[in-house]
Amino acid sequence: MTEEVPNFDNHKIANIVKKYYGIEGKISSFVSFDDQNALIRTPTDKYVLKIANKKWSPAFVQMQSDVLDHMQIAAPHLTLPAVIHTLSGESMIIVDGFPVRLLSFLEGEILAKTPRTPELYQNIGRFLGQYSKAMQNFVPTTSDSPDELWKLDKVINCKQYLNEIIDLDARDRIRRLYDVYEKDILPKLPGLRKAVIHSDANEQNLLINPEFPTKICGLIDFGELQFASQINDLAITLAYSLLGEDDIAMASQKIIHGYEQEFEILDEEREILIYLMAMRLVTSITMSSYSFKLHPDNEYILIAQKPARVLLKKLEDENYIL
Repeated sequence: MTEEVPNFDNHKIANIVKKYYGIEGKISSFVSFDDQNALIRTPTDKYVLKIANKKWSPAFVQMQSDVLDHMQIAAPHLTLPAVIHTLSGESMIIVDGFPVRLLSFLEGEILAKTPRTPELYQNIGRFLGQYSKAMQNFVPTTSDSPDELWKLDKVINCKQYLNEIIDLDARDRIRRLYDVYEKDILPKLPGLRKAVIHSDANEQNLLINPEFPTKICGLIDFGELQFASQINDLAITLAYSLLGEDDIAMASQKIIHGYEQEFEILDEEREILIYLMAMRLVTSITMSSYSFKLHPDNEYILIAQKPARVLLKKLEDENYIL
């Protein structure tokens, strides 16, 4: 499908929300890359109008709404964006070929800006465990999904870019990690239980209420949904949550314990969980290195990957992997 980034002006956005949703309000833009997101502020409420890139199929965008509607019933206690239906009852519309949706706006501070505590780590796990439990019975409505190279079940596809990793120590570590992964982990993936996962519950998408800084108060951005090994959600969250953490034993134990309080981890998942977490770091390091090759003037790309390289080394030094 052809990629095309939407670029609707505020006048057009105002017309959309008034015509289809009967809502009028002040419009401001969010920073976005592939898609376009706008905040709609009324005297009483806030909404987010999401205009999807044309590279995403309408079926895939519709599934994002379907998951949120499902969670309203399966886990109403979890704070997630609510789908605002049009005046005629639709959860998604097409405008000039772009899939368009309106969601409720979630208040909160992103996890990245919040000091970490053992209580917060455990609550991260509990929130994610509740999410996983509620998604067990969701039936995927499409096989469409995001970029194949960011799918943890298909991390083997990133191996082709191994030589793009500039840091030789990291490249050697990842090469050895792939040897173990292909021999001991990859053959076990088909036997793992599958579900539609969020696959991006990271420090930018988990929200905290500053008045209660030990509890997750929301999860946003469902644009990476995919049908995959369900334990991947926990592995991905571990990978991002442990970036910059000195005491990875404490933090990982708290997150895993919190998750298990809500949703059982099966033995076959537990024995490979840390390796799956490590392979998410591999994806991050490898794909950012490849991006640097395409954009060599952007030194920030390599700076941003440093915490992932540090954590991967720490996992080996402390005998979690290899």
